[in-house]
Amino acid sequence: MIKAGIEKILSLGGYKDQVINGRTYANGPSGILPILPPKAETLTINTLTGIKDYAPGTGEMLHVVDHKTVNVISEDYSDKWLTRNTYLTAVHESPVFKFGQYVDVENFIIALQAMFVQDDTTALMLKLVGNIKDDGVSNFNDDGVTQVVTAKTGISLVNNVPVPNPVTLRPYRTFMEIEQPASTFVFRIKGNKGEAPYCALFEADGRMWRLHAIKKIREWLEFEIPGVKIIA
Repeated sequence: MIKAGIEKILSLGGYKDQVINGRTYANGPSGILPILPPKAETLTINTLTGIKDYAPGTGEMLHVVDHKTVNVISEDYSDKWLTRNTYLTAVHESPVFKFGQYVDVENFIIALQAMFVQDDTTALMLKLVGNIKDDGVSNFNDDGVTQVVTAKTGISLVNNVPVPNPVTLRPYRTFMEIEQPASTFVFRIKGNKGEAPYCALFEADGRMWRLHAIKKIREWLEFEIPGVKIIA
């Protein structure tokens, strides 16, 4: 009925059906247009658990697109146009740290606490960054809980604490059901006299963490939803 309705509308505009290699086109004033079969709207969720709840069945498989996207799609082509149905898509969403960009000390401390898995390395960095002195402006003594500010001159570190490099951190970058992949970063501090210091993290692993995340997603899906075909 839907196809008949579309054909009726097209015919009123001067279009006529034309079948080429088993596929139906509308031939008219604007050229030859494909008449595609209707598809259901793709459901969108934000967790891997949602895929488990959906319970993919016969004729469906899982496609791990990247570290933050997994689709439930039809295993075989659904029509003569050789397209697949995408029934469900899981997309991870979380705030992203601005790697490769210098930010002020306060925002760096907030981001380090809010956007990374907390461990011994983040604790060391919080202690380090919280004790940066900025000559001509102030001395930041901030461990994330208390803060003391006093006037000083030039950039230095309280107690001459060395800057660790590279550092291994685990930012929140993929689905929360799996362990966040660790990767190495170059940690830098810069600033001029009379100016507040800035901190930055530069990615130093060639983004290998993405492959690790995809592997972990596949392992989670295989364990939680056994028997379903997975492309990763």
